[in-house]
Amino acid sequence: MMHMSNLIKSLEASLYHGFINEAHEHAGNYRPKLLVNQSTKNEDVLTSIRNEMENCRSFLFSVAFITESGLATLKSLFLDLKQKGVTGRILTSTYLIFNHPKVFRELMKITNVRVRLASVKGFHAKGYIFEHDAYYSLIVGSSNLTAQALQVNYEWNIKLTSHENGEIVHHFKNQFEEVWANSEILTEEWIEQYEKTYAEEKKTNEQVYDFPVGYQTNPIQEALKIQPNKMQDAALKKIQALRDEGKNKGLVISATGTGKTYLSAFDVRRFAPKKMLFIVHREQILQKAMKDFQLILGGLSHEFGILSGTSKQTDAK
Repeated sequence: MMHMSNLIKSLEASLYHGFINEAHEHAGNYRPKLLVNQSTKNEDVLTSIRNEMENCRSFLFSVAFITESGLATLKSLFLDLKQKGVTGRILTSTYLIFNHPKVFRELMKITNVRVRLASVKGFHAKGYIFEHDAYYSLIVGSSNLTAQALQVNYEWNIKLTSHENGEIVHHFKNQFEEVWANSEILTEEWIEQYEKTYAEEKKTNEQVYDFPVGYQTNPIQEALKIQPNKMQDAALKKIQALRDEGKNKGLVISATGTGKTYLSAFDVRRFAPKKMLFIVHREQILQKAMKDFQLILGGLSHEFGILSGTSKQTDAK
C-alpha cells in the first residue's frame, strides 16, 4: 500500500501531466487516459477494465447493455475475485429490450455481484468505478458491457483516478447510489416475466435473412466469447513482450494437448495481421486447425483456406 503523502503527490503530478502540461513528469498509472480499441496497437478497453478489477477492493458497473459475450470476457475474473473476497454491484436496464434473458440468468450465477434493474427512463449510462486503497479509478464513456464495445468497436472512454476524498468520485458514487436505491432487484421471478416481454418484442420485430452457403459466418461476438486459459494468457503476454522489444521471432514449447493451436489463434486475434500462414506437417491437422482458427477469429468462411498438395486457396486471408 502506497503511503498517503506519496499517493497524493503522484495524483497531483499525474493530473498536472494530463490537464496542464504533458511534458510534466508523473509517477504511477494515475494520469487521465483515453481508452480506445485499436488492434494495430494491441489496445482495447477490456484490458484496462480487467487490470482494474484484478487490483480493486470492490467495483460498481453502470451499463445499459450487456451481452453474453461481454460477460464471457470477465466470467473467470469474477470467480477469481470471489475467491479473494472482492464484491461488486452492476446496475443495468431493459432499455430497448436489448438485453437477452440469458444474460440475466448468467448474472444470477455470479454470487459475489449484486444486480439491479434501473427504473430511470431512457437509462443509457456507461461507467465503471473501482475502489482501491485510498483512491478510485473511473472508466466512463461509450462502452457498454459487450464484447464488441470492449474489444472491437470504435469507442471513446476516459479513465480518471481520484483520491477517495475527491469531489468527482463522490458525484459518480452518489449518482450510482441514487439510481440503485430506486431500482428493482434481479430475481428469478423477474427474469421469468422479462422472458415473456422479450419473446413478444422479438416476435414483433423478427426478420429472417438468408445468406448464401459460401458466406456463412462465425460472428465476431461469438468468437470473442472464447478467451485464453491461464497458460495461454501467460504465453501471450510473453509473446507481446518480445514484440515490444522489437523482436520478430519467438518459440513456444508446450506439451501435446495444452492448446497451442488456440494459443496461435489468440495471438493472431490480438496482433490482427492482414494475412496469416499456419504451417503443420499433415493436412488432416490443417483441416482441424482451420476450424479452430475460425472459431477463435470469427469471420466469413471464404476468408479461411488451405494451401497443400491438393488445395490452392490463395485468396484466403
